[in-house]
Amino acid sequence: MSEASLEVDVAAGADATIGESPVWSARHERLLWIDITGTQLHVHDPAEGTSEVVTTPSSIGFLAEDPSGDLVLGLEDGLARLGADGKIERFAGAPHANPAFRFNDGKFDAHGRLWTGLMSREGKKLSGILYRFDPDGTWNVADTGFDLPNGLEWSRDGRTFYFTDSHKGEIYAYDFDAASGAIENRRLFFSMDPAEGKPDGLTRDAEGYLLSVLFDGSAIARLAPDGPLERLVPLPVPRPTSCAFGGDGRTLFVTTARIGLSDAQLEDASLSGSLLQLDYDDAVR
Repeated sequence: MSEASLEVDVAAGADATIGESPVWSARHERLLWIDITGTQLHVHDPAEGTSEVVTTPSSIGFLAEDPSGDLVLGLEDGLARLGADGKIERFAGAPHANPAFRFNDGKFDAHGRLWTGLMSREGKKLSGILYRFDPDGTWNVADTGFDLPNGLEWSRDGRTFYFTDSHKGEIYAYDFDAASGAIENRRLFFSMDPAEGKPDGLTRDAEGYLLSVLFDGSAIARLAPDGPLERLVPLPVPRPTSCAFGGDGRTLFVTTARIGLSDAQLEDASLSGSLLQLDYDDAVR
């Protein structure tokens, strides 16, 4: 296992409490990301080096793009689409009506099914749920018993689904049936001591490696397709949250958080809350 050393830059300066859910939209040629508790959607144009902020009607649990290019937000009371004019229009209710829970992270599979976790705001153990929202508008419970459901991704061949439980420091793998959307045969794919970093947002690179961003770990863990930690990519902030590749396939954008950090910690890690970027090819060279 190696540790990369590279330059990390600020793509967009911000003071996000919990920056999350970075999504590269090919349709808009923008990198979009959210501040969960700050009720903000950030839209970054890397070509111009500019950013815009859209205020949302409630906290946001995730931002995701469906296969057609539509952008979907997981709000407190349900799902909403972000229109080209910046308007937010709800189209589905949440699968719960309990304010003690909220969405956390979400992605669409290739067949247009939305996968998202439901987490306890109070950190109640084993209360987290993995949901699947199908194109016909139905919610389905895919799995249960998580402490803090988080990052999710699929293998390059589409036959394996990965799901993260941050508080346990674990990432699970499931057999995935692309035709039906069914998952089965849950097993442990990767684990680490949460005191050394909590696996958070998850994405996959072009070679099939998984990138798990380590909250309280100041790094991104690059995991081989069969599970071992291949390297750590260090970051200049203690609480990175998630990452996504830009349109060039080389620039990796990283969201970060300020929540829970002391004034002294923020002074030492002043980029906390900003959108960062790095050259991924340099990171794995």
